[in-house]
Amino acid sequence: MTKTIRILSLVVSAASLAVSCNSGSFTGKPYEVKVSGQGIDFLPDSSYALVWKRGDDIRFDPVVAYSFITGGKFELSFTDSLVRTYELYLLEDLSLPSQLQFFQFFSDKVPVKFTFSNEYGSIHADVDASKENEEIYVYRNKRDEMFRVTDSLYNEYFEYINEKYIEPEADFPEEGTDEYNRLKAWTDSIWEMEDVISPSYREWEQDRMRTHKSLAALEKITVTLESEIGEITISAADDSLSPVYLELFNEYKEIYPDNPMVRSVEEKLAVMASLRPGKPAPDFSAPSLDGSRHSLSELIKGKVAVLDCWASWCAPCRRHSIELIPLYEKYKDKGFTVVGVAREYETLDDMKAAIESDGYPWIQLYDLDGAEGVWPLYGLSDAGGGIFLIDRDGKIVRHVREISEVEEYLKENL
Repeated sequence: MTKTIRILSLVVSAASLAVSCNSGSFTGKPYEVKVSGQGIDFLPDSSYALVWKRGDDIRFDPVVAYSFITGGKFELSFTDSLVRTYELYLLEDLSLPSQLQFFQFFSDKVPVKFTFSNEYGSIHADVDASKENEEIYVYRNKRDEMFRVTDSLYNEYFEYINEKYIEPEADFPEEGTDEYNRLKAWTDSIWEMEDVISPSYREWEQDRMRTHKSLAALEKITVTLESEIGEITISAADDSLSPVYLELFNEYKEIYPDNPMVRSVEEKLAVMASLRPGKPAPDFSAPSLDGSRHSLSELIKGKVAVLDCWASWCAPCRRHSIELIPLYEKYKDKGFTVVGVAREYETLDDMKAAIESDGYPWIQLYDLDGAEGVWPLYGLSDAGGGIFLIDRDGKIVRHVREISEVEEYLKENL
């Protein structure tokens, strides 16, 4: 089955579930959400307008609604019963390019009418909709206005990279070469400009959040905090969350206590707190390839352990997993173990092939289609995987960035 057919075949069932999914609560009668767009002449006919729920992984989760773009326009609709956030994507095909833009909107009863334009390789949107939906684009378009120069410079850079390296499938210049240094200086100069502009935008944004209380502001606060939480959790960073946005969040949750965005941030904050060093490693059970189920606590009891969350499609995950093999062989008889958990979709065939290819010698569990909930439990919803070092008492030592951290701990403790 082609990727196009696979994704679009899920639309009907996904749309029928839209009333009850995402927030987990049914608070009113179903109503129709209407979304339309025009000005999309920069994409060919038969391109797609697709809608996913906020927080969905568009690689795997079903589409809520879609329409083909014809003559630069589209219209689509779906059913909902609660105002929440959705994301609209405009795609020429379903190959999912690395640079993806999306356009948020709330599923209220007022039709959402987008007018799009394409500038500097980036899509700009104006919207005629409810006050809350229009407020989203007050923030977005202010950002576009303030970063117009850097956006144009990024576009020049990516056009050059695409023409010189991507389209001809040429090798990217090696580190240390003149061309590499030139490209690095190019991007560094853009980042420096962004660093100058960003404080002014943040100041404007925070002032508007304080003076114009809205769902749109809550959405911006949510995105900022969840991005920071994700960075801290996924990269094992030691940074703290922005106190300004935490303060704003606490103000807004008093205004919108039952909003799904508030619950989402609170859940992620709780997960982040549960993964701090010294906390008990969150327990779970999952199946292994022989059909038996195992709990993490059972497999690591009394041992120094690594929980290796990986996926067959995540190259960096597999590279780190391979780096663990010599440590496992050296310390497995001294009280060290590894528990692998693979995040796979639809089938386990790729997982089995990866295990055979990479040669992992430890037990492998799996979380197929997210059924076991391991990734959100460990704050990895937006990541391919992650590695956690756990002591003999079952407490988290650290979220591992480099396998050398595991080696140092084993040398000192085994």
